Amino acid sequence: MPLIEKQSLKSLNKIILVVIGLLSIISLVMIYSATSSSDLTGLRYNFFLKQLMWVSVSIFILLFVSQVNYEVWIGFSPWMYYITIGMLLVLLLAGKSVFGSVRWFHFGPFAFQPSEFAKVVLVLMLTKFITENKGKIDLTEGMLKTSVLVGVPMFLIVVQPDLGTTLIFVPIVFFMLFISGMKKRYLIGTFGLLAAVAPLFWLVMRDYQKKRVFSFLNPEADPLGSGYSLIQSKIAIGSGGLFGKGLFNGTQSQLNFIPEHHTDFIFSVIGEELGFLGAIVIIFLYYLLIMEGIKIAIYAKDRTSTILATGIIVIFITQVFVNVGMTLGILPIVGVPLPFMSYGGSSLIFSMFLAGILLNIHMSIKKFSS
Repeated sequence: MPLIEKQSLKSLNKIILVVIGLLSIISLVMIYSATSSSDLTGLRYNFFLKQLMWVSVSIFILLFVSQVNYEVWIGFSPWMYYITIGMLLVLLLAGKSVFGSVRWFHFGPFAFQPSEFAKVVLVLMLTKFITENKGKIDLTEGMLKTSVLVGVPMFLIVVQPDLGTTLIFVPIVFFMLFISGMKKRYLIGTFGLLAAVAPLFWLVMRDYQKKRVFSFLNPEADPLGSGYSLIQSKIAIGSGGLFGKGLFNGTQSQLNFIPEHHTDFIFSVIGEELGFLGAIVIIFLYYLLIMEGIKIAIYAKDRTSTILATGIIVIFITQVFVNVGMTLGILPIVGVPLPFMSYGGSSLIFSMFLAGILLNIHMSIKKFSS
């Protein structure tokens, strides 16, 4: 198994590269616009320059990972898994609480979110586990091992608390097990059991998270409290109309009515300033990315790469669906970033890492078929 694929960058999937490039450029423009009201304090340029740095670093990571045989990452996944568990434990025991959550390691002006790394590791580790336990995944022992493998990081993340990342784990595991050929009755039984114990999550949720659930059902009940973010987001998107108010002209975003408008609510800024057409363009770019990923999963050279590609695409689909859904008010606010768009280094770097693996799987298809 070669460590580095002996193919040039010219053989990379052009559609994926163009889509990610366009999303990154649009992200920089929208972050610059969303933080323009902070210009007098210098925060506008601070956010923009930091994101520009992260984009530059993450593109290098994307290209590097695309040249490394995906089987190498699968081979390293047990070590990555143990490191992730260790980081989550350290974070839980000694992490700094920010807005009621302990999710980040802080290094001066920078912060690292281990739960973003956990999504990458889960896909790789689960791929390795399924591949090595072919034919045993349906057995009681296999199902118990799968539950422990997934349950440990899920528990450590949900108690941070980070309900958004925890919920993303569920479709990842479901579709990877489905693609692996797990018998439907076992698959339904496993996730039926998960659904049965889901109410227990309510016991570990913080008060502000419970209020978000209630505000999702009735945001007008507390318009200046738990329902504030959702109401302002819907006002912003609705007021954008067909063509939007234009860059730097959004009242909800420029006057900071939308909390976290450069991170979790960047889509609200897009809807207000670029309008319905701008939002549709963003959705169409994600559609192209996801369809290319599905094609790669379908035509992958072996079962292992099919399972891995499926897990990666499910992460992108779920994050886009949840982020856009919460800004539109059709899903509760759970703090999930929009891939390649939201401000932040951890989410961007690990999204690029996953995209790089997807590109490498595509390269292996071309090499296998040639």
